[in-house]
Amino acid sequence: MNMSWKSIAWSTAALLLLLTLATPLNVMTTFLIMTPFVVLYTTLNPKTFVLHLIPIGIIAYFLSGAAGPVVITLGFFFLVPAMAMGHLYKKGKSARTAITVGFVIVLAQLLLELVLFSALFDINLKAELTSMLTDNLKQLENGDMFKTGWAAETAKEFSNAIMTMLPMLLLVSAFLFTVVTHGLSRLSLRRAEIQAPALPLAKIWRVPRSLVLYYLIAMVASLVMTEEAGGYWSIVIANLVPILRFVFTVQAIGFFFFLADAKKWPRAVPLLLCIPLLLFPPAYIIGLIDAAFPLRKYFVK
Repeated sequence: MNMSWKSIAWSTAALLLLLTLATPLNVMTTFLIMTPFVVLYTTLNPKTFVLHLIPIGIIAYFLSGAAGPVVITLGFFFLVPAMAMGHLYKKGKSARTAITVGFVIVLAQLLLELVLFSALFDINLKAELTSMLTDNLKQLENGDMFKTGWAAETAKEFSNAIMTMLPMLLLVSAFLFTVVTHGLSRLSLRRAEIQAPALPLAKIWRVPRSLVLYYLIAMVASLVMTEEAGGYWSIVIANLVPILRFVFTVQAIGFFFFLADAKKWPRAVPLLLCIPLLLFPPAYIIGLIDAAFPLRKYFVK
């Protein structure tokens, strides 16, 4: 694709998404922002890609006003993994490779930003989070429902929980960024008549059975540890349990698609079954059972 109306349209989409980073819409648009850059890098040669990139950055900077530096910084944050994924698509690498590389880059950048913010700006993330939560909760404390000091105590508990679960939040965020980007980019590239690699069919998604043992060990450890327990291992266990539950939820999704294929159900059925699965977290047990036992063989028979 040379300089055409399609590439200009994707550049416009990238610009609009960048501008939303300075608005409340960023909660949703951050998951979309990598897609235009992936498509542009995959469909354009490097020189033309840079010619598109420069005006996008300049316009986004000036239209964002005081938030211009923040918008450009975030734009660069998403640009790096987007270029890496686009490069792998050009090379014909598998979807798994592209997602893995994108995931690692996003995760590394998130960790690097945390370190830089803490070191360069002397910011105590836990203290800042506690302060922000306290200010918000004090509005509730002014009424008659809560006693004095409730806001500070609750904010401290919340901040401790969030900091403990920070590794899991970073992992899940990086995973969602790259998976959503891959799915949207692949659909967009197909419309441009460019074949992008697809993930394996959902019906064959399987996780190693050893994860079941790790989950049982983590559950026992979480029951044995006291609430006052701290240190490295308590953080590991606190993050390992929800991460494995998320993995088993993905296994359950694969099981539903396998079942639909085995029973010749309409394609919409497994999609509908996934809705309550995602809305009801304890349903991960379906994936756990599917990983632990040869459940699929019984349905085939």
